[in-house]
Amino acid sequence: MSRRTSLFALLASLTLIPTSANALSDAEIQAKLDTIKLPTGFAITLYANDVPQARSLAVGDKGTVFVSTRRDKHVYALTDTDGDSRADERHIVYTLGDEGDGKERTMPNGVAFREGDLYIATVSTILRLDDIEDHLADPPKPVIVNDNFPTEAHHGWKFIAFGPDDKLYVPIGTPCNICEPENELHGTITRINADGSGREIVARGVRNSLGLDWHPET
Repeated sequence: MSRRTSLFALLASLTLIPTSANALSDAEIQAKLDTIKLPTGFAITLYANDVPQARSLAVGDKGTVFVSTRRDKHVYALTDTDGDSRADERHIVYTLGDEGDGKERTMPNGVAFREGDLYIATVSTILRLDDIEDHLADPPKPVIVNDNFPTEAHHGWKFIAFGPDDKLYVPIGTPCNICEPENELHGTITRINADGSGREIVARGVRNSLGLDWHPET
């Protein structure tokens, strides 16, 4: 199974993780998974059952699955130490406020992995955890990469990803359903360099992007 196919299976299983006190058992979750019809060559199994409010995923070079949240305040790291295709260790690698600058941030929704570092997007800030896979149990203090994004929470959660140009793509949703925002950044997809510099708008008229990717050829 390819890495992309594996990630698809992880995403599908993680999105079925219960988020209430009435948690489902592993067997109950697997029974739900067994009802999903998949194309030939795809498979789906339960990978984890202890990540509340799972939202977005990023996979590290060593196979760590980083899981962001939108209504929770944490970013988690899941590892499969015994190679049975089931996560057996969970770490919290980021909690809102870890920056220590007293600034209020919300919705750590976006995660992206690059050259050993984990990038995390809150509503207004891009953060970076350096050399994170070697420090899952003792994560470093987040580095503020860019702290100059709009602060509106409505459609403010961000899905982030590095493109083939090695730039970080950061969508900025509109703070409304039907309006013409005054801030030109709203309703766009932007990109920045890995160090947070050089922000530019690459697409407009995108009300609220929940994900993006690149065609492997074009």
